[in-house]
Amino acid sequence: MGAAMVGTTVFGASATVFAADTVTLDVWHQFTDPESAQTQAFEAAVEEYEKEHENIKIELHGLDTESYKTKISTEFASSASGVDVFYYWAPGKLKQLTDADKVLPLNDYVTDDIKSRIKEGSTSNFELDGNLYALPIDSYMMCLFCNKDLFDQAGVEIPTTYDELITAGEALAKLDGVTPLAVGAKDAWLAGALYESLALREVGASEVQSALLGETEFTNEGFKKAAEDVVELYDKGILGKNPLEDGEAEATADFLNGKVAMQLDGSWFAGTIDNAEDSAVKDVEVITFPVVSDEQDAADYAGGASASFFVNKNTDTPEESADFAMYISEKMGEQALELGTGFPCWNTDVDTDTISPTFVKLMDLYDGVKTGVQNWDGIINANAAAVHLEQAQSLLSGSADIDSFMTAHQDAISAAE
Repeated sequence: MGAAMVGTTVFGASATVFAADTVTLDVWHQFTDPESAQTQAFEAAVEEYEKEHENIKIELHGLDTESYKTKISTEFASSASGVDVFYYWAPGKLKQLTDADKVLPLNDYVTDDIKSRIKEGSTSNFELDGNLYALPIDSYMMCLFCNKDLFDQAGVEIPTTYDELITAGEALAKLDGVTPLAVGAKDAWLAGALYESLALREVGASEVQSALLGETEFTNEGFKKAAEDVVELYDKGILGKNPLEDGEAEATADFLNGKVAMQLDGSWFAGTIDNAEDSAVKDVEVITFPVVSDEQDAADYAGGASASFFVNKNTDTPEESADFAMYISEKMGEQALELGTGFPCWNTDVDTDTISPTFVKLMDLYDGVKTGVQNWDGIINANAAAVHLEQAQSLLSGSADIDSFMTAHQDAISAAE
């Protein structure tokens, strides 16, 4: 971390006066795919910040998602002296760090002007005990991206219910070389996302959130039924021959090559689809995970505003770090629609002609949802999250033990309270 400076930063200013010394900010992130439009936008925003703040040097440190989570947890087990600004998730994981007094509140740095540019209600996940720890970037949804041409070949409709998902999946499985529903479950968070999507439909958003926050026990029969649903999808071959064999990257390649009928992924996948060269997919429909019954609210969805850039409370340069964290959060949020990565939490005018066409469909879908539940590993603590993701993958192994699945979750989430 660079030496502290005497001077005043102005968030978003085109020019800032500093003392002669140069400050180096160590910024940790997970934007590592050089082909990703989001990575390119992130790096361009960093470069622009350095141009506007000539006495600040941004040193970037990037890792893939799973390695990144491990790295940050390890760093903050001590002083995290090599971290000034870091990308992270809220509210669950954030609370672990704030409880340990590791994160700098931004209350003294967020001006009324900045607040006026943020969409109302978007900061709630980043507010704990009266402190605001980050500015939101965007909100996301977990969806099923559907290759309509493959549905037409199989003679089935895009599903709106779980029963229709089973019917469509069985028909799609008869197409040569086609995986009906690709999850990319080798990446544990996506195995988790499949189970979480079904739990949301079996239990409902309010009850899921209460259980994850320790307000109620993890005993609702819907949690068990959701595990049984995952096993049913596996047993019927709807998830492919070996869903643990491929991660998100492999599933994406197969989808773009016309070998996957449905892919479970985040809203950012829209940009991947529309920016892909030589894609075999011509007609994509996007849906939230099909409802299980009329008893649950179809407006519940998996997602929300969850990630941002935070400041290490132990930084030697709190003012500069806070300024950059706020700057990069707004810049990434402003570009979310154009990049097709998320729904911006900032009041910004965007020409809809510049938005990814698949993401335009997502915007309409987003208008119809109401209550979001984020990916569980962003809510429960690290130990409980590790158990959850391991157990979610176990449902896709061909030898699932659902009673053990439930017991493991009950024990892990209870221990986290």
